[in-house]
Amino acid sequence: MLGALPGAVPCARLHARLVLVEWGLKALAESAELVVSELITNAVRTSAGLPEARHSLPTVRMWLSADHERVLVQVWDADHQLPVPQQPDPDAEHGRGLLLVESLSEAWGAYRPQRSIGKIAWAILH
Repeated sequence: MLGALPGAVPCARLHARLVLVEWGLKALAESAELVVSELITNAVRTSAGLPEARHSLPTVRMWLSADHERVLVQVWDADHQLPVPQQPDPDAEHGRGLLLVESLSEAWGAYRPQRSIGKIAWAILH
């Protein structure tokens, strides 16, 4: 669990890199770092706009799972809005994150967990 602050992004990236190296999946570490960065950035941004953010620090959560060939990255935040890829203008500073996730992932998506608030965005790297 991380506070929904900009500092959560580099912390999550480093954690993902170190865990994948420890798991013997160093070849996937760079792609996983980029995917984690985008998913955590989106979670932090959406959390900042939640009404609860005015009264307490929202949190985001990240889970990493792997077999011997693939890595599953999951990121939870309290916003129920599912992410939608955008086609940003060439000069836009934001809006390309999910396109990057899609290009680096075997598959990706998001869902609302049952009996819980928020959503989980996920990506599988191979």
